[in-house]
Amino acid sequence: MRRGRIGRSLAGMTPLPATASTSYDLYFVVDGKRFFWRNPNHGVTLIDAGRESAIAWRAESGEDRRLWTDIVAVNMLSATDGKQAVNHCIVRFRDGRTLAVTDAGASGQVDQDRTPPYRDFARALHARLALAPHGTIRFTAGVSEGRHTGMMVIGAIAALFFVGTPLVLLFIVRDWRVLGVLAAGAAFVWPFWKIVETNRPRDYDPKNPPPELMD
Repeated sequence: MRRGRIGRSLAGMTPLPATASTSYDLYFVVDGKRFFWRNPNHGVTLIDAGRESAIAWRAESGEDRRLWTDIVAVNMLSATDGKQAVNHCIVRFRDGRTLAVTDAGASGQVDQDRTPPYRDFARALHARLALAPHGTIRFTAGVSEGRHTGMMVIGAIAALFFVGTPLVLLFIVRDWRVLGVLAAGAAFVWPFWKIVETNRPRDYDPKNPPPELMD
């Protein structure tokens, strides 16, 4: 009789969740380090293990990990390597540390081959974090208000110099060759303005992370 009770008790227990993990060969920066000749840190893993679910990374100094419950904020933004946009997903933890995962290569410049796995990583991360209690994690896109204002001022000055000046010359000298200079100026300024708009500061729903910051 006792054996039968134990058997029924074991049968009614909830099985422990299986541990599963997905690794992404993406480069990252820890705690905001910005300057390097070649980034040695790459390899980020999302671990599903019930209450022990975590994000882990393999840095030059060794491996580290943080539980989902240690995450307090996620910020997605786009920067420029001087030619193209580089996407960043910055995870902030309760102890103040940060992990910035990017689709750039080891040199810090954009690597088109890493954009698809970066997109997969960002979507997978948000799918997990969307299950957190409302308000425990803040999700923001873009840069700070102050930095965005500064970017807009720089963009306006650049547009005035590279687009406004040739436009004025066109009406003064009436030489259609100035159109070539005007077109070149517009082509130079437009990517910067696109970065400015993409990095407009805003909150977002983790169920719908901003696609423009994953392309």
